[in-house]
Amino acid sequence: MVMIEAHTDIEVPRRTAYDQWTQFESFPRFMSAVRAVDHVSPTVTRWRIGVGPLHRDFHAEILEQHPDESLRWRSLDAYPTHEGEVVFSEVTEGRTRVSVRIRLISGRSGPFRGIVERALRQELGAFKDFIEGIGEAGGAWRGTIHEGRVQQPEATAPRAPTWPHG
Repeated sequence: MVMIEAHTDIEVPRRTAYDQWTQFESFPRFMSAVRAVDHVSPTVTRWRIGVGPLHRDFHAEILEQHPDESLRWRSLDAYPTHEGEVVFSEVTEGRTRVSVRIRLISGRSGPFRGIVERALRQELGAFKDFIEGIGEAGGAWRGTIHEGRVQQPEATAPRAPTWPHG
């Protein structure tokens, strides 16, 4: 297993950063390797990524999603197989740290480490530039997902993200 981590501080409130992040269909507007993202269901997305003529499609399942706090996912059919988590932490009022951790869990994921690490840092920087440039989210999904299932509003309770805090 290979662990890759990156973070960036963004000059927008935590809610704004989180709300924009949940707009997966907008990722191609600012992430150069993401060609398209479609929702297959409330907890499954289809991603088309690529650089130049090389493209790959895969599905990702959202396992946990807590408004303004965190989102955790896993790939369903990608190589290398991976899991990821993004955590939104308030640094100061109006300033948010977005921390991303990706675990490559395929047997031969080592060769992908450098590629994924560079792409993660570049795309996280692109997200920062995008959201700071527009200053507000282009939409939001405020629902909660727990163990891969959408929760009813009355069944959700605030919780602390597990990473990077502890």
